[in-house]
Amino acid sequence: MSLSQALITHTSKATAKKEYNGKRYHPKIGLNSLIIVVALYLVASANMSFFEQMLSIYPLSNNLGFLISVTSLLFGLMWLLCQLLCYRPIAKIVLIAMVLIAAVCSYFTDGYGTIFDRNMLINSLQTDQAEALGLMAPNFFVHFLLLGVLPAFVISQIRIKQPTRRRALLQKIIGLVLAIALIGVCLLPFGDQYATFFRQHKIIRSYVNPITPIYSVVKLGIDYAHELRRPDTLILHATDAKIVVPIDHQTRHLPKPKLMVFVVGETARADHISLNGYKRDTMPLLAKQSNIYSFKNAVSCGTSTAYSVPCMFSYANRENYDVDSAEYNENVLDTLHKQGVNVIWRDNNSSSKGVADRVTFEDYKTSKLNPSCDSECRDIGMLDGFDKLVHAEPTPKNTLVVLHQMGNHGPEYYKRYPKAFEAFKPVCMTNELSKCNGPSIINGYDNALRYTDYFLNNVIETLKRYEQEYDVVMVYMSDHGESLGENNIYLHGLPYSIAPNTQKQVPLIVWSPMDNGIDANSSDKSSLTNMIDQPVSHDFITPTLLSFFNITTDEVKAAPTFFKPAV
Repeated sequence: MSLSQALITHTSKATAKKEYNGKRYHPKIGLNSLIIVVALYLVASANMSFFEQMLSIYPLSNNLGFLISVTSLLFGLMWLLCQLLCYRPIAKIVLIAMVLIAAVCSYFTDGYGTIFDRNMLINSLQTDQAEALGLMAPNFFVHFLLLGVLPAFVISQIRIKQPTRRRALLQKIIGLVLAIALIGVCLLPFGDQYATFFRQHKIIRSYVNPITPIYSVVKLGIDYAHELRRPDTLILHATDAKIVVPIDHQTRHLPKPKLMVFVVGETARADHISLNGYKRDTMPLLAKQSNIYSFKNAVSCGTSTAYSVPCMFSYANRENYDVDSAEYNENVLDTLHKQGVNVIWRDNNSSSKGVADRVTFEDYKTSKLNPSCDSECRDIGMLDGFDKLVHAEPTPKNTLVVLHQMGNHGPEYYKRYPKAFEAFKPVCMTNELSKCNGPSIINGYDNALRYTDYFLNNVIETLKRYEQEYDVVMVYMSDHGESLGENNIYLHGLPYSIAPNTQKQVPLIVWSPMDNGIDANSSDKSSLTNMIDQPVSHDFITPTLLSFFNITTDEVKAAPTFFKPAV
């Protein structure tokens, strides 16, 4: 072998060795594989506080299956988030950023119990340099170096395979599908436990890292953008509104003023109302009342209180309703108030969700106003002092009283009624619905409906005292329905497009005495009788309230109502 050949051979061997060592120390892996590894790392290293919180509520000894499911779900969510954020040109940058964020947040969460929600981020932004440096103990830098910088460096050294664009897209789709499938597999077997967990232990979810910090940053940005779009003044509606007072042409007398009690129900579903054919007698007192009209085909605007209640009194229909803009749009209560109607909102729930911000609001959630409080304040207490409320003015005037119930708010249905109303037994006596069988859950729910029946009956009996002074009527309609374990789904709040009908179909009950001048055919209530089998919705509420008080406006001209007023 010549010298030149020997040199060439030696060089080739050296190059091959170098390439081998390069592959050895700088391996190439697929992006999906890297995402899975990082997601596993984040679950294991950055969520100690989350698992501690979980174990304090769900001991390992009798919740092993659920805890395995939660861990797998957390990994699935982390996997999905990484898949959504990581695209080839920026993948390593995103993963490194997530690792560094998780390391910082885990230090403060594990050491100080800090939760990086929206409020904490605002607080952090307002912290001055001296305060920030005061938190930087030596342990912070050790923690950050070991759990943040070191794995970030490892990620930076990994070489990602470069498949064709088509193959990369296919891999991305497969990764997303698998992550979503894993989430579904985790949720379905433990649907009842997750329903309780999401409702009762919301704070624990805030410990998930770095999902919570990332979500909070996005939420803060969205809120900031929302504030920039927010108008300086309320968006006005029904600016042409006016009262058209019908005169009795025979007597030449003005009609009596109107008095309506509108009961905003909570979590009641239509198919558990005995007036609608339910096998159980959940409405025994209303069944004995005359002039009761129960609508069989009513649907809600949304599947949660925060969404539905503002929608109920909005000028927007469900199709064009925007929950984020509702707060700076006038609603029908504003119009009624402007037209001289005495509007009072009494609340035994979680507030009016902004609907009653500009009318009289009374909080009956505490014993300060509510005289009927035991383990919790009862809906019946909202009728206390009703006579004083109605006769607040020297002469009778048009009055709307809105009563916002606690109703059937879950999952603790057994708390929604006094013991005397426990007609159906045995009852699920815990908020952990997974620990109860289906019949016991339904028993508690139906008992709560019987208490609503008692409450509504008392509303009617109260209104009867004012028939000589007012044209009176009661309208009861729930904000949304409820799932009681059908297909392993509990509670409510699913997106409207995929929510089962049990979360959208709600009871609507009207009590309207004969000859009160409310119905166009008041002698026989023919319009109400004809309407009870027709499709109705929350969209009917605003035009009904306006027509009831003889207020006209082009904004709801020709819009359908629950009943036809006399003209």
